[in-house]
Order: sequence, then structure tokens, then C-alpha cells
Amino acid sequence: MRLNFVTITSALLAFGMAASAQAQEVDAIVKKLRDTKTITMGIRETLYPYGYLDNDKKPAGYAVEFCQRIIEEIKAELKLPEIQVKYVPVNIQNRQALVANGTVDLECGGTVNTFGRNKQVDFSSVSYVSTSQLLVLKASGITKYEDLNGKVVAVATGGSSEPDLKKLIADKKLNIRIQNVDDHAAALISVETRRADAYFSDNGAFYSLIRQSKNPDALTIVGEEYGYAPQGFMVPKLNPTILWIANHAMAKMFKSGEAEALFDKWFGPFGVKVGPRLRAAWATQSYAE
Repeated sequence: MRLNFVTITSALLAFGMAASAQAQEVDAIVKKLRDTKTITMGIRETLYPYGYLDNDKKPAGYAVEFCQRIIEEIKAELKLPEIQVKYVPVNIQNRQALVANGTVDLECGGTVNTFGRNKQVDFSSVSYVSTSQLLVLKASGITKYEDLNGKVVAVATGGSSEPDLKKLIADKKLNIRIQNVDDHAAALISVETRRADAYFSDNGAFYSLIRQSKNPDALTIVGEEYGYAPQGFMVPKLNPTILWIANHAMAKMFKSGEAEALFDKWFGPFGVKVGPRLRAAWATQSYAE
């Protein structure tokens, strides 16, 4: 009798575990989409040309169009053409938390994919590759990192550039005073008012700052490219269906040339082309059907 009881108990436990695993196959975002017919997209409002609000106060930009294409794929794959998009503003400090807690379903603000961030969120395929450089006033005379000795360098709190700057200081044995700022806009003001001699950040942000400046011709980007910063779109953990759809949609764009056309549309006016690192990332993630 005891053997039968143990056998039955084991079978029930196995069945329960299987049922639990099966229940977890349908992710929370899919359930939400079917219930609410709404997806929340996290956007940046001032990060031109990656993501910003246009003259009509509507989200626009490279990352926004990329994610709008992904959402069209979500509608088709889930057979939910009536899904509406709710745009949620995000910034450097809150973007990861808003994704991790489920407030944002798909974050499209140009976030660098790191192992540390992967503890809390998942990332799509690579949408853009940036590296860190310096934004300075041309009149500063700064052309390379060694020129920063004795200078003040601004860096955004909470971004991936902050640890990169500390590593750069250690690698090159630089004597630099770090000035922490909340965001890119604050860094621009700091450089233009000469409270900081340079802004160290991923170079993808500099295009927007130069465009926003009252005197764009006074600014320049200098310093050798430092580090490798592949960017992707964040989604909450344990949402494999949405992540699969996002990566599949992006792979289609990579293979068809749609992604490169989108890049040329938004970065071409700055004289920037798809670089070898980004092209290699796209080729690597263009999996066969």
C-alpha cells in the first residue's frame, strides 16, 4: 500500500509540476494584450534621432520606428490587430525599473545591453552599436583623453558610461574630477557653460545634443572610440513569446535591408553609415527561418 501511495503521490507531483510549467509558457504580456488590447512602449522624448517628440508632440525616431515595426509583428503573430500603443516616457534612471516591474512592455530608448541589466530584464537583438567618446567645445583644445588631466568630465548617473569612465581613468592613469549629471540635457548645459570640460557618453547621444544646442558649430566629438556598447530593446523577464516575436521581426528587417534603410533615414543626415560592428551583429542575428 505504501509503495502505491508513494507512486501515486509522485505521479501527482510530476503532473502538478508539468501543469505549472505549461502554465508558464504563456507569458504575462501576451495575457495582458489579450485582456486589455494595449501595449506600453517606453520612449525617450529628447534623444534625437533615436527617440524624441516631433513638432506635433508625437513619438518619432529610429528606435520608435523599429519598435512600431515589432508591434505590427506582434499584432500579426498573436492575431490581435486591434492592439493600441500607449507611450510611456522613460529616462536613464527609471527605464530599467519600469520594464522590470511591468509598467513598460517594450522599452525603445536605446539601452545598452549588459550582463548586469540582464539580471532584471531581457533584451532584444542588437538595434544599434555605440561606443563612448567625448563631447567638448571646440575652443577647449581637447582632442584626446590625455587632454583631460586636471579637467572636469560630466557623466550621466546610472548609465553604462559611468563605469566605462572609471575604467578609462584607471587604464590611462588620468587625473579627472567626475561631475555626475542626471541626463544628457544637463550634460550639454554643463559643457556649454564650462562647468564641465567634456561629456563622456555613448556617441549615439551626441547627435541629439548638438542638434539641441543654441550654438551647434561650437561643439565637436573627440577621442578614440572606447568600449563596445550594443543596444537593444528591453522587455520584462519571463516573456519568451514577445521576445521571440521581437527578435524575429528584427531579423526580417536585417535580412531585407529595411533596418539599414531605417538607419540611413535617421543617421544618414549626420554623415553616419552602418558600421562594421553593427553590420556584424545584424548578420549574426539573422537566423534562418
